[in-house]
Amino acid sequence: MSRYKPAHLKPKRPWEFSKRLATWAAVIATVSTAASYILAALGRETAGEVTTTVFTACIGYLITYAAKSTTEKISRNRHGLDEDGMPISETERKENENG
Repeated sequence: MSRYKPAHLKPKRPWEFSKRLATWAAVIATVSTAASYILAALGRETAGEVTTTVFTACIGYLITYAAKSTTEKISRNRHGLDEDGMPISETERKENENG
């Protein structure tokens, strides 16, 4: 029987590239939208079409990333793999189901 380790004691895994890219897309979408509103409030002309295009592309990537992550998680669960792709033993699986 393995002992439970709290999440804060487990070693942290590095972020995968797609997660970094999703974070970058969220930051760019937020900054471009905020810049557009700030420029409009200052009375300067904003490039509305460019802002809309950037925002739409970033949100589109975030939706794609969410779909990819969900299908990966479902696939891992179906095939009995942990987050690193290693097989989960039957005893660990039963412990997880029981709480």
